[in-house]
Amino acid sequence: MNFWMNEEEKIIKKMRRSAMSYLARYEVSVHQFENTMKRKLSNLKADSNDLDKIKIIRNLKNEMILSKFIDDKRFAETKIRSLRRQGGSERFIYAKLNEKGISNDIIKRAINTVDEGHQNPEMVAAINFIKKKNIGIYYKKNLENKIDEFELKKKWYGALSRRGFSLDIVKKVFEIKDIERADLILEDNL
Repeated sequence: MNFWMNEEEKIIKKMRRSAMSYLARYEVSVHQFENTMKRKLSNLKADSNDLDKIKIIRNLKNEMILSKFIDDKRFAETKIRSLRRQGGSERFIYAKLNEKGISNDIIKRAINTVDEGHQNPEMVAAINFIKKKNIGIYYKKNLENKIDEFELKKKWYGALSRRGFSLDIVKKVFEIKDIERADLILEDNL
């Protein structure tokens, strides 16, 4: 029995321990995992060449995928649920998940899974956003004059547009005149 590990085995052991610690704290995509492991491996100041480093990361990534510690589909569904609750539009979701290295196909299937059973998920997300930001019908202050109201609505339209909502959805959201109706839409009763 050989009790002495060579340098590569020590690096692999450290990287596996680091990967497990990282994955215990965060749900990540394969792309994020690879980038994090590259950064951690470069911080180890290992004397191995680039091909060895790539091989170590690839083997570690495959090990974590087979063990179901990393799953892009699960990551996408979790992230989409969170973004929908925060008031994220479909466009916004695509942008955020593309940053994380998730393919459009996985994003589309995950959105369909998360939005299943909802009549108008974009409308619900837009209302969640205005509720969270206290704009539209959730605005608390009284408007003194029409000029203030016009400027404020311009800002609100911009905020929803930057969040990725279509003009049609934005108009529908601001056509809602009472909070009870908005809450019914949030509950998917309309």
